[in-house]
Amino acid sequence: MSDTKLPVHGFVLAGGKSSRMGQDKALLPFCGRPMIEIAVEKLREFCAEVSIVGNREDLQVFAPVVREERLNVGPAAGVEAGLFAALQPWTMFIPVDVPLVPLEVLGTWVAAVIEQQAAGYGASCLLVNQQRQPAFCMMRRECYGSVTLALERGERRLDDILINLDKDKGVGGVWVCDVAKLAYTPNPAYLDRKLWFSNVNTAQELVEAEAWAVASKV
Repeated sequence: MSDTKLPVHGFVLAGGKSSRMGQDKALLPFCGRPMIEIAVEKLREFCAEVSIVGNREDLQVFAPVVREERLNVGPAAGVEAGLFAALQPWTMFIPVDVPLVPLEVLGTWVAAVIEQQAAGYGASCLLVNQQRQPAFCMMRRECYGSVTLALERGERRLDDILINLDKDKGVGGVWVCDVAKLAYTPNPAYLDRKLWFSNVNTAQELVEAEAWAVASKV
C-alpha cells in the first residue's frame, strides 16, 4: 500500500454483544492477534484517522474510542456516532469480526470511491457474490443528518438506511461496488470472496477461518 493517507476517517464497528461466540470478539485472538488489532492495522494503511466505535474504554489501547449514544440499535448506531465524530470528509466502517478481508481490496475500494465522488456519490457499500455488505460502507460526513433522521423514524437495518439516503439533502447517491472488480487477482473464486467477508460468530467459524488463513498465507 502507498504511504499516502486518504481523506478518510476509518472506524471499526466493535459494539456487538458477541452472544453466539460466548466471549468478546474484539479481543478474541485470530492467528495469535486480537481481531480489533487486525482491523485497526488495516485501516491505518490508508486512512488519515482511525477510531473504534463502541462503548468500550478497554479498547483505547488500540485506537481512540467513539461512544455510541443509542443503545440496542445495532451497527447503525455506530455509523451515526462515527459520522458525528468524523475528522475527515469521508468515513469508512468495517466490522471487527471479519479478519480475512484483504487489505488490498479495502484500499482499492476507498481510492475508487473518492475518485467516483465527482459523479455525485455520497456513499458506497460493497457487493459480494451479489449480496450487499452494508457493514462495509463509506459515507461522506454530511450523511450524518440523514442517518440520524432514519434512526429517529425507527429504521434499524443499515442496508435500508444506506440505500434510502436522502438525496434531497445534497448527500448524493450510493455506489454499490462489486468486490470482484477490486480484487488484486482477477475475478477471485466465489468461495474466496465469501470467506473474505464472513463474520466469525462461533468457535467453529473461528477454527475454519484460521485454517483458511494459514493455508492461504493471508
